[in-house]
Amino acid sequence: MLQERGESGEAEHWIRKSADAGNVNAIGAVGYLLETRGDLEGAREWYREAADGGDAYSLRQLGRLLVESGRPEEAQEWLRKAAECTGQVLVQADALRDLARIAVQRSDPAEAERLLREAASLLATSDGPPTEETVTLTAELLTLLGSLLQERGESAEAEKFYRLAAGFGHTPAMIELGGLMEETGRPAEAEEWHRRGAEAGNLRSALLLAVLLVEQRRPAESEPWFRQAAEAGVPPGMDFLGSLLEDRGEFAEAERWYREAAEARVDRSMFRLAHLLQKRGALAEALHWYQKAAAAGQEPAMLGAAALSERQGDMDEADRWYERAAQAGNEFGMFHVARLRMDRGEQEDAEMWFRRGSAAGNGSCMAMLGILLAERGDVAAGEQWCRRAIDAGVPNALTDMKAVLEAHRGPGF
Repeated sequence: MLQERGESGEAEHWIRKSADAGNVNAIGAVGYLLETRGDLEGAREWYREAADGGDAYSLRQLGRLLVESGRPEEAQEWLRKAAECTGQVLVQADALRDLARIAVQRSDPAEAERLLREAASLLATSDGPPTEETVTLTAELLTLLGSLLQERGESAEAEKFYRLAAGFGHTPAMIELGGLMEETGRPAEAEEWHRRGAEAGNLRSALLLAVLLVEQRRPAESEPWFRQAAEAGVPPGMDFLGSLLEDRGEFAEAERWYREAAEARVDRSMFRLAHLLQKRGALAEALHWYQKAAAAGQEPAMLGAAALSERQGDMDEADRWYERAAQAGNEFGMFHVARLRMDRGEQEDAEMWFRRGSAAGNGSCMAMLGILLAERGDVAAGEQWCRRAIDAGVPNALTDMKAVLEAHRGPGF
């Protein structure tokens, strides 16, 4: 009564007195209080004491906390005991669900399916009217069952369970159902389920609906859903909205959303933000975001950071990012790092990168490798590489090789 009235301090006083007197429900309640305060170690101790006294709620909570702390083997013992608490249907079903999740982690989908079916059956056959908790748990169990069946390739059976769960208003089921519709080539039905989830307030559904609409070349319809996700603080929504606005030429607002997404560590937005900043001449800030995106592994950003550094005269920084791109397998990175090494007189290193770029199919590398070999005296090999460069789309490779040789040796070399 005190708790309901908001007098939590005095409520805790009486809960603890009851726990000290040996009431197992109160002991479990102390565990819950500690859990809500973030004292998980203390919560486990109180839950364990109440669980030893037979409190079904504490058995389940202890098992759940052990799972979350990476101790599934120990958790199973308590969850199995919770699943055997006859008459505590919600606790039993909840424990069976957690046991099923452990079975999935242990790559035992058959056992997971058995446990989920048992839990769903318990809830379906229990006495008394359904409560909000039992309905929510039933929908979750059906969705998990659908997911297992879909992974096994049983799409029709999975769809049946997803539809049952979605009928309870369970938005995760709507998401899965929409994805299944896309997977099985039913875009209109996918849109319907993503829209239902989005209209129910699910931000992931809103994002999926928006992406689907963009794929169907309906960007104007997608924008409100991207905005809903973006304004709710969903980083991918910010990124997609920025892209939509950039395509429309609304660069200032695009930059704002890219910046928010970039600060939320969306790699692609870091690169797109850097590109927009460079276009409007904010080169120092552009370089900062190119470097951030490059450090996150974005190959185009590595090239952007290198090119901007080179433009500003910082050749060591340019070389570093070109090499990072080259090491990641980027053929343009290979060409540019070879070009810089050649300019510095590091012929051996330059040749190595030209060869690697040529093997990756880069025509410019083939042309430069041909010129390098011809200058060294191996004109036949140089001509061969230059002809390959022409085939790869570098039209003047052979002419360039001859011009270089004539400059060094005179006409008619």
